[in-house]
Amino acid sequence: MSDIRSFVDTIFDELVSIRRDIHAHPETGMHEVRTSALIRSELEKMGVDEIRQPLPTAVVALIHGKKGPGKCVALRADIDALPVHEETGLPFASETEGIMHACGHDLHTTMLLGAAKTLCQMRDQFAGTVKLIFEPSEDLMPGGARALVAAGVMENPHVDAIFGQHVCPSENDSVGRMQLYKGYFTSAVDLFHITVHGKSGHGSAPHTARDAIACAGYLITVLQTVVSRRIDPMDTAVLTVGTMSGGDAVNITAGEARMVAVLRSFSDAGRDTAIQEVRRICKGIGIAFDCDIEVNLEEGYALQYNDPAMIDLVNKAVTAVGGKAEFIDKPFSGSEDFSFFGKLTGTPSAFMMIDAGRGENAVSLHNGKIVFNEEVMKHGVTGMAAIAVEYLNR
Repeated sequence: MSDIRSFVDTIFDELVSIRRDIHAHPETGMHEVRTSALIRSELEKMGVDEIRQPLPTAVVALIHGKKGPGKCVALRADIDALPVHEETGLPFASETEGIMHACGHDLHTTMLLGAAKTLCQMRDQFAGTVKLIFEPSEDLMPGGARALVAAGVMENPHVDAIFGQHVCPSENDSVGRMQLYKGYFTSAVDLFHITVHGKSGHGSAPHTARDAIACAGYLITVLQTVVSRRIDPMDTAVLTVGTMSGGDAVNITAGEARMVAVLRSFSDAGRDTAIQEVRRICKGIGIAFDCDIEVNLEEGYALQYNDPAMIDLVNKAVTAVGGKAEFIDKPFSGSEDFSFFGKLTGTPSAFMMIDAGRGENAVSLHNGKIVFNEEVMKHGVTGMAAIAVEYLNR
């Protein structure tokens, strides 16, 4: 596999051009029409064996190895952008007002295209099949993964293992380090849509009203301070109210207050306890303030479980091609619907974060000012191609 890195170097300028095109023309979840057309065009040019479109804006491709039949390994990238105004000032900044690739999915898409091109050149070095999954709408719940699984993306041929990666800003300006973690790596996420129904009234007769604003204010404080204390420290869960990005999380009108609470948990037990606590607290405070509190749970993304054997394989493959892989000591607090590819099918999976630089200028994902170091693509393409070959040839 020593020739992977040198080949990726030869196509890097091409990858930069593709990435900048995608970045300049972002599309939000399930509207990635131009993006999916570009993906299909690039896959056709490089000569993959088959291209499918199981969802309107999803693209799936197959590359068959020339060493004969064997297992099937899947590599996945998400392709959607966010409803975020871009403030980077880049010459290839978004040309669509209010939409931006602020989570690096443009890089993910390009890196998977680069891995595809690399693997097309390496067909004689592996047996079996590589399945490339370009997933729409990862950042917009309910996400695209569940719909793809329902559409049969993990079958025909049956996927034996699946891998994914996500770029992340790095405070030390590291570029290309692949972060490895065994076990539950990303948090589960769920949303509570809470509505406080009161009764508006005149200031001269407060006794005739039921104050939804006061009830909502107290509810926010109690939810954020009490819920986590009721959960075993080993079953971590965190609830935040009114701090969601990308929209109004608290909306108050006369006699009514609406809010969104975000629950992130690192265990099923912690999640279940937190859900029970939210319902219990809302019921009690509703009684205390004589308001009706309506709680609707929107189930989000599951915990991502990194199969230890798959993580060991990633470490071996990345290291073998001169990349840097490093085990980290704590999981990633964000959430990813990549988790459903493994959870819904029982398929061994591994998901990794990969450093994309910026040092002291780094800002968080989903920030309109975020800029990534494009050199990360060399490492991401090389790593994913090496992982696929290592899995199929082991």
